[in-house]
Amino acid sequence: MERYKVIQWATGVVGRAALKGILQHPRLELVGLRVYSEEKEGKDAGELIDLPACGVAATRDVDEILAMDADCVVYCPMPFSIDEICQLLASGKNVVAPNPYWFPYIQRAEELKQIEEACRQGGTKLHASGCNPGGVAERFPLTFSGWCNRIDRITITECGDCRAYGSMLVVREFMNFGKTPEQARNNPTGPHLASTFRQGIDMIAHGLGCEVTGYETEHEFLVANQDIDTAVGVIEKGTTALNHYRNIGKTAEGTEIVQEQIWFMDDIEQTRLEGSIDIPRKSGWRIEIEGDPNLIVDIDFPPDMTQEEHVAQGMSTTGYHLVNAVPLLCQSEGTGLRTYLDLPMITGAMGTHEITR
Repeated sequence: MERYKVIQWATGVVGRAALKGILQHPRLELVGLRVYSEEKEGKDAGELIDLPACGVAATRDVDEILAMDADCVVYCPMPFSIDEICQLLASGKNVVAPNPYWFPYIQRAEELKQIEEACRQGGTKLHASGCNPGGVAERFPLTFSGWCNRIDRITITECGDCRAYGSMLVVREFMNFGKTPEQARNNPTGPHLASTFRQGIDMIAHGLGCEVTGYETEHEFLVANQDIDTAVGVIEKGTTALNHYRNIGKTAEGTEIVQEQIWFMDDIEQTRLEGSIDIPRKSGWRIEIEGDPNLIVDIDFPPDMTQEEHVAQGMSTTGYHLVNAVPLLCQSEGTGLRTYLDLPMITGAMGTHEITR
C-alpha cells in the first residue's frame, strides 16, 4: 500500500491535531512543518505536540516549504490565504484544508477559477474538509438521506457553549461575542458566514438532485445581563452573548435545507442572558430530516467531559478528518477541486491491511 509524503502548515488548535494525525497515520510520512513563531522554528515536530522526536524540524521559510518534495499539504492557518493555497497547488502539491471551498461553485465561483488554474499548473487537487462545515453540514445529512423516500426539510443545527473556546479571532470577530447587537449585525463577517454555510446547502441540494431557487438568512442576538468570564476574556454586560444564525435554502422541488448555528456564552439554562431561546441540546450537532420517514440524528461527545475537553475534541475532529482525506485525495485522478461527492468514503486508518477483491 502506497505511503504519501505530507507537510503540515500551521500548528494552531486544528493544526496541532492534524500534525498528531499525520505522525500516527500508517500511510503518511511527515516531511515538513510550517510554523509562524520564532519560538517554534527549528524545533522537532513531534516535540511541539508532546510526542517523540520524528526528525522533522519546523520552519518559517515558505520558499523552503514550496521547494519540498511532498504529495500533499494539510493547510490550517487562521486566517487562510487563497494565494498561499494556489502557490502550494501550483508547486505540485495537493492541498487538504478546512477552508471555505467545500462546494464553492456558486458562493465562491471567482476564487474557484484561481484554484482550478493553480491545480492545472501543478497537476494537483484541492479538498476542503473538516467538522462543521466540512462534515456535519453536508456529508452526514446526505448519508442519512439515503434512508428516505421523501424529504420535506433537512435542518442541521450546531449548539455550542463557547466559554472555553480560546480563539480570539473566531470568538470575538466571526462569532460576534462581546459586540453590541448593532455591531454584530453590521459585522462584515456576516455575509462571509452566510456564504460559508450556503455551500453546505448547495452541496446537499446537488446531492439530492435539487435546484436552489433562493436563500433566506435570519440572525438573532441576545446580550449578557452580567459580565461573563470566558477563555477570550470578559464578555461584558449588554454585549452579545448568544448568536442564533439560520441560513435557509429553498429549492424548486420543495425541499427546504436549513443550516443553523446556536452559539452562546452560558449554559443551556441561559440565566446570564437577557431573554432566552429554545436550544435543542447543550452541545454538539443535530441533523433532523422531515419527510418519509422522519429522522433525528444527534452527534456529541461523552457527557462526562469538561467544556474544555468538548472544545478540544471538536477541534480535533476537524484536524483528523483532514488527515484521513489525504490518501484518497492523492490517489484520485485528474486535477482541480474534489468535494465529498467526488471522493470515496473518508474513514479512519488503523493499519495497512487490504483484502483482495
